[in-house]
Order: sequence, then structure tokens, then C-alpha cells
Amino acid sequence: MRILLTARPLTGHVEPLRPLAEAAARRGHEVAFATGEPVVSQLRDRGLRAFAAGRGYETRAEFDPRAREISALDPEERRVVFFAELFVGIELEPRLDDLVRVIDEWAPDVVLQEAAELAGPIAATLAGIPYVTVGFGAFLPSRVLERGVATAEPHWRARGLEPPPFAGLFRHLYVDPFPPSLQPPAAPAIERQPARLTPPVASGGDAAPAWLTGLPRQPTVYVSFGTVWNRRTDLFQAVLAAVEDLAVNVVITLGTNGDPAALGPQPANVQVHRFVPQAQVLPLCDAVICHCGSGTMLGALAHGLPLLVLPQGADQFTNAGLLAATGASRTLLPHQSNPEEIRRGIVDLLENAERRAAAGRLRDEIDAMPPPDAAIERVEALCR
Repeated sequence: MRILLTARPLTGHVEPLRPLAEAAARRGHEVAFATGEPVVSQLRDRGLRAFAAGRGYETRAEFDPRAREISALDPEERRVVFFAELFVGIELEPRLDDLVRVIDEWAPDVVLQEAAELAGPIAATLAGIPYVTVGFGAFLPSRVLERGVATAEPHWRARGLEPPPFAGLFRHLYVDPFPPSLQPPAAPAIERQPARLTPPVASGGDAAPAWLTGLPRQPTVYVSFGTVWNRRTDLFQAVLAAVEDLAVNVVITLGTNGDPAALGPQPANVQVHRFVPQAQVLPLCDAVICHCGSGTMLGALAHGLPLLVLPQGADQFTNAGLLAATGASRTLLPHQSNPEEIRRGIVDLLENAERRAAAGRLRDEIDAMPPPDAAIERVEALCR
């Protein structure tokens, strides 16, 4: 069987698909990705088959002139604007054209599309093959879903198709990566397959480097603001100021486009790098500071680590609210993200036994979720 995995050209949208691709390959299936730059080149560099589909991340620049206008909106409305106007309004049509070509040439049996990629359902329907929606975080809030669906429906009609409910999202199956305690309070009744898409432990080949294992014997805090919101060097500087007088190790990753030298020289207990695999660093950590992007959040929880979250945009405020309700995190809103509050938050994570216990319960929930192979079994059933 051939499986085509489609995604927006961002690491956080592609990475949840990789465990499914790896499970499918282990089961003898051919897999290929379809996305834009820079992710398509990154996938190829890893030796994976990847087709260029749609515009690349440069589309985000089209929103830069509206940054002040959009930042004045409440967090959920900001997400609505990005989902409807960028993910669908700008990105869908060029990606759809390419996906139609890729499906015609490569002839997959099924499409797996991440939940913000709305061209995949149309392309698969045109080809007469099933498709599966794969979540990368919490189920989409109703306002985001409704506006995105309304923006996508004309693209179905333009191709001579009657739009199905939810613009085709979740039509055949929804692969849900969120543990039960993080599920939103209300979501439509759809066919779901829970799946653990975040490895709970390091695998072979994930041995930590010597600089990491050689850190002083004291609590270690991992700091990451993902691959989009990592440009906020002031946030990293605020964290560094917060830990100046704390007996902790700090591991900061800036992203592949970051420059460690920009943060200046650091003491031996502070390590600043562009990228370190989470499977290497998280097993050695005691707490995580992040923006509450879904990938970083689930990665931390898979290791039972409490989080100090500084949400900036996208799905991060939604995630922060869901996570706070479990007791496993402490949230600092943008106007609170100063060194003094961050220091208080770090101390709370390290000393609050109830917060650590809450994170441990979420780790146990993630451990109990079915592996990616269970989702691939459902995909196989769709193609019989």
C-alpha cells in the first residue's frame, strides 16, 4: 500500500505524521510526504521521499504588514484569522494543484493529512481514495473550525464537488494524539483513533551527548520556544536573567535559524544550542519552559515533566488553558513574562509535588494510548 502524508510546511505540523509514517514503513507500506519548503528539503535530507506541494513558509510574510492589527485581537480570534486567511485562503489552492498532480503520478492508496492542511481531503476525493485527518494538538475550537470550513467550501465547489461536513475534515477517521485529560470539553462526535505520536522514552541512537550528561548534579530545565516563535530572543534573555541565582542547569534550544552567540557567553550550567533532539534532552530534565506548542508540550508530558508555559499565539493559549486545568503547569501571559515571574515559576515547578504528580498522571495517560501501529491498522482497513 502507498500512503501519502500531507502537511503545512512547518515542523510542528509534519512531526506528528512521522511516527505514523515510520509505523507504516515497518508494516511494509511505501510512504511519502507532500509539503512545502523548507520542510520538504529537510525531509529529503533525512532520506525520506518527499514531494514539493504548495507554497513554502514564506507565505507567513504576507501577514507581517497586519501584525499590529492581528495582535490586537483576542488569542482565539487571532487563530481564526490565521487558519481561515492563511492556512486556507492563501495556502490551499496552490497546494491542491500540486497534490492533484502528485496523486496522479505517484498513485497513493490513501492520504493522511494533518488537521490544518485542508487541500488533502479535496485531492483525495477527486482521486476517489480515502483520507485520514491527523491531529497535531487539541481538537480545533469551534470558531476556528467554522471559519476554516466556510473558507474551504468554495474550493470544493470550484472542483465540481459538494462540500461534505467540516469541509471533509474527519470524514473517514480522526487520529487523535491528545491524552484524555487534555481533551477539550466539547467536540463533535466523529470516528476517532487515539494514538501516542510522541515517543515516551529515548530510542536506540538517541544517546545524549557528553556535554548534556556532564552537567552539574542539580535540577535541569529545558527551554524551547519551538520553530516559529523562537525569534523572541527577549524571552530567552528573560529566562537567563531569572536563573542567575538559581542552582539549576538550563538547556536552551534556539531552533536551526537561531544563533547561540546572540545570547552571549554563559556559565557552565547553561547550554545554548540550535537544536537538540527532545529524545536526548527530556529524559535528563526536571521541568520545561516553553510556549505551549503542541509538540513541545506533549513531548514534556510524555516524560512526566511539569511546564512553565509562556503562550505567544497559534494554538498555544488553547493548550495552556487545557493544561492548566490538569494542574501540571503554570502559565505566564505575555505581560507577565518577566524574569521575576519566570523565576517564581521555575521554583514552583521544581518544588511543587502536586504539579509534578499531575504531570506524572498525564505521562501515564500518554503511555496507555495505543501506538501508531493501531492507527495504521485502521488506515489499512479503510483501503480494503
